[in-house]
Amino acid sequence: MKHYYLNFKLVGLCMFAMLTFQFANAQQVITGAITDSETGEGLPGVNILVKGTTTGTVTDLEGNYSVSANEPDVLVISSVGYRSQEIVVGNKSVIDIRLAEDIQALQEIVVVGYGEQKKVTVTGAVSAVKGEKLLSSPAIDLTNSLSGRLPGLVVIQTSGEPGNDGATITIRGSNTLGNSSPLIVIDGIPDRDGGLGRLSPQDIESISVLKDASAAIYGARAANGALIVTTKYGKTRRKPEITYEFNQGWARPTKVPNMSNASEYANIMNQLPIYPTIPVNEWETAWNSIQTTGTYTSPTPGIGTLNANFSPEAVQKYADGSDPWGFPDTDWFGDAFQDWAPQSRHNLMISGGSENVTYFGSLGYVSQDAYYKNSANKYEQYNLRFNTDIKVSEWVSTKIGLMFRREDRTFPTESAGAIFRMLMRGRPTEPEVWPNGKPGPDIENGQNPVVITTNATGYDKRPSDYVQTTGSIDITQPWIDGLKLTLLGAVDYNNSRVKRFETPWMLYFWDRLSYEPDGVTPLLEGAVRSNFTDPRLTQAASNVLNTNLTAMLNYERTFGQDHNLNVLAGVTKEKFTGEFFLAFRRNFISPAVDQLFAGGSLQQNTDGSAYERTRLGYYGRVQYNYQEKYLAEFIWRYDGSYIFPESDRFGFFPGVLLGWNISNESFFNVGFVDYLKIRGSYGQMGNDQVFFNNELQEYAFLSTYGFGEYPINSVVETTLGESVLANPSFTWERANNLNIGLDGTLFGGKLDFTFEYFYNKRDQILIQKTGSTPASSGISTLLPPVNAGEVDNYGFEYFVQYNSSIGSEVQFSVGINGGYAKNEVIFMDEIPGAPGYQLQEGKPIDAYLVYQSDGVFLSQEEIASNTLDYSAVTAQLLPGDMKFKDVNGDGIIDGDDQIRLEENATPTFNFGSTIELSWRNFSLDVLFQGATG
Repeated sequence: MKHYYLNFKLVGLCMFAMLTFQFANAQQVITGAITDSETGEGLPGVNILVKGTTTGTVTDLEGNYSVSANEPDVLVISSVGYRSQEIVVGNKSVIDIRLAEDIQALQEIVVVGYGEQKKVTVTGAVSAVKGEKLLSSPAIDLTNSLSGRLPGLVVIQTSGEPGNDGATITIRGSNTLGNSSPLIVIDGIPDRDGGLGRLSPQDIESISVLKDASAAIYGARAANGALIVTTKYGKTRRKPEITYEFNQGWARPTKVPNMSNASEYANIMNQLPIYPTIPVNEWETAWNSIQTTGTYTSPTPGIGTLNANFSPEAVQKYADGSDPWGFPDTDWFGDAFQDWAPQSRHNLMISGGSENVTYFGSLGYVSQDAYYKNSANKYEQYNLRFNTDIKVSEWVSTKIGLMFRREDRTFPTESAGAIFRMLMRGRPTEPEVWPNGKPGPDIENGQNPVVITTNATGYDKRPSDYVQTTGSIDITQPWIDGLKLTLLGAVDYNNSRVKRFETPWMLYFWDRLSYEPDGVTPLLEGAVRSNFTDPRLTQAASNVLNTNLTAMLNYERTFGQDHNLNVLAGVTKEKFTGEFFLAFRRNFISPAVDQLFAGGSLQQNTDGSAYERTRLGYYGRVQYNYQEKYLAEFIWRYDGSYIFPESDRFGFFPGVLLGWNISNESFFNVGFVDYLKIRGSYGQMGNDQVFFNNELQEYAFLSTYGFGEYPINSVVETTLGESVLANPSFTWERANNLNIGLDGTLFGGKLDFTFEYFYNKRDQILIQKTGSTPASSGISTLLPPVNAGEVDNYGFEYFVQYNSSIGSEVQFSVGINGGYAKNEVIFMDEIPGAPGYQLQEGKPIDAYLVYQSDGVFLSQEEIASNTLDYSAVTAQLLPGDMKFKDVNGDGIIDGDDQIRLEENATPTFNFGSTIELSWRNFSLDVLFQGATG
């Protein structure tokens, strides 16, 4: 990492050094005009630089310039959106230049909320990545492919289990005590069922991240920012192109614990009893005796004799493996895990288009195996997408998008976390499988992870089907130049099922006394070791139907060639409906029939629920710029959400964004600077995803009630009881977001950079005031959550990329990006009178509350001389136990001595570095990324 970063810095230093060198020859004044090669109009703000010097100028409003140069000098002419040129001065005193449009630069469009903007006119904190950049990642879940590619985007993978290996995404860290997830928008539709993770990267055109007031146009769900995903469509005037891509990879856990083998474990178990029972000055003598004789008698009165847990002969047999039946040496992780888990991705794509119709289609298959041998864990995915764009007439065009995805997940009957914990608790002196192939005894409670990772204990199958349909019509108004009406609609459907069939499993034990009739082979006795003896089946199904209807009017005009105006107004209505059903039966006669009808009628159970949720939003945007020099934008949204009571169901969320392209000013004469923009924004966003105790709070009659059963007149009746007091006035969580940014391009487009500072104040966070309400009141747990919490979040981001070439065939780029985000709790209800060193206020969200170490008890004598009371934290102090500081000085080590740290589980700093190298048809992409703090 350091090596590449240092090289990057040296390149920059060398270029600056080159710019300070000037020729001492006699100079002449060169004049001329820079014009557009197509229109012939003069181009203002074009950079003219004498190559190898700091001498340069910028064209005036008519495109005229004047610069001093020598005959051998080379003039470098560059402007954003045009191809750079280099011209030798020679003996010419007048040099007129016609610049051709740089199509690639002009098409550098950034997708923002409900529209697109040219990069040079973007005033918000918006980062974007092209879909092609994601193809180099081997990750199966798309969320992991975003890690390290976009500044401010914090991506943390919490599991590597196939089908459950997605990452949590936050923008600029955690901003609230509740839900910090950003809004996901796919093809203009927010919150589509199925989310981001399982999208095929081959289908993605771009992903934009809105991090400041630019997200205010999404209103009620944009407080944590937004990710806007745009899928691919075909290109006009392109012949059909068929592409097949195949990606094969292998995965393994990043880190597996290095566990003791059987002989090491036996020695450890022999050594541990020495420390709490034998005086320190006898430790070495005692250990030597235990190793050689298996026993030690202390000369100290009252100590007596200590016997080894494992005899020296047993330790030797564990080490040499001479008796695998009686003295096995089990590597639990090695026996449960395969070395590498294969994963593959196949994609077949077709794209093309005529003048009036374009199309893009893709068919994909994904397979991902688990780390376990003979695994019951697997993920498979089938996906199909078809997008078409049809120009119906000169004024009407339509887009249609269809997507189908099938996700098949199969899991063991225990979670990955539980299996890992079993493997760590497994003793290497116990066999996971006997030499004859029968499964060995359990670790505890029937847990043999080598067996549980297979289908011997049943299965947990979770298939899901997703259908997404999107359609839009664009109608331009021929009688009003620049006016366009867009009608957008989407219908999404999801059907997810669960079928979990748990079967008892048999493990085998040896009493170490009984043998088969041959007198040699141990006699194993089988026993059901699951915590149940009968097969049991759980089946569940959910159906979700989401609809979205949107209408937008957009007016875009340029007045007098200098004044550019874009006005957007729209309305959107969303409806989410769903139903859930669950059934359970047990006491199956045989595991051969895994259907509900085959289960017993006793202890069966059913459950079900349904919901209907709606949102209505009005939104708008007004953009104005003068010569793409002075930029202003106003965004607003008036949102209504089903979550809140009618009296406060709607909220207004505005945003103001300003920008100044300094490089377009006539007075700005810095030759090596192609483009420089400063911008700022302030906006207010809402969050209706108000969570409390990890549950979404919804204003519904039954949300504060619970069902139960109570005997009335000897008859058990279904009852409805109030579990929490209602709050009829809870409302939006609000984010007040300030952002200041600087964007630039240097050295003829070779060096791009962006720097951001941000401050986010979140208030009206939903909390429960249990701290200030004594438990003795009897109502503290009944209190409703209220909008009282406050959190501040602040930090900075950076992005720097250098692009260049070596000769005409080798292109390369080196980039770094990163961000720092620090949050601080301003208010949450805490216990009155609590010591300041324990308060959450002033600390990061979920800051750890811990005891402060003060060393280690090394001997029984040191424990005997201890004057502090440790009874609240341990029943008995032993040598090796940690000492804690008595922070409040009361002589007792208890919860009052815990201190609040400045750290939590959320990293404050994230970073990424990319290296891209291409030569002819070969390319190399390298990504370094991480998070810390």
